[in-house]
Amino acid sequence: MGIDRSAYLTVALAIVSAAGLWFGLWPLAALALAFLVGGRREPITLAADTIVFAGLAGYADPLWVALLVIASLAAREHDPRAILILFFASIAATFVYVDWTILTGLLAIIETVRAAFVSRNLLRGQSPRTV
Repeated sequence: MGIDRSAYLTVALAIVSAAGLWFGLWPLAALALAFLVGGRREPITLAADTIVFAGLAGYADPLWVALLVIASLAAREHDPRAILILFFASIAATFVYVDWTILTGLLAIIETVRAAFVSRNLLRGQSPRTV
């Protein structure tokens, strides 16, 4: 099981996006997030999501970031909605103030509920989505 070139690109975009979110370079973060929105459902995309969410710790409360990362990993699926929300928030932060702690908290709650539904389906014996 190797890592192909698209996986390296996904991780590189996640690192650029996380650095943009950490240091407040909102246009750079938005540009990198634009390419991460439609990621494929593979383990490297889940790792890229984790890297992006860790980049939020620069402006958001680390407790909410930790909950978001744990819930994202517990779901074991890439969630393009969370990346899309961060994409639009990065664009908005270029022009207006965005409270990243509230946004991260809401994303963490959404991901936690989503992880609960995914784990419930796994306990029932249904396979996770593989689209």
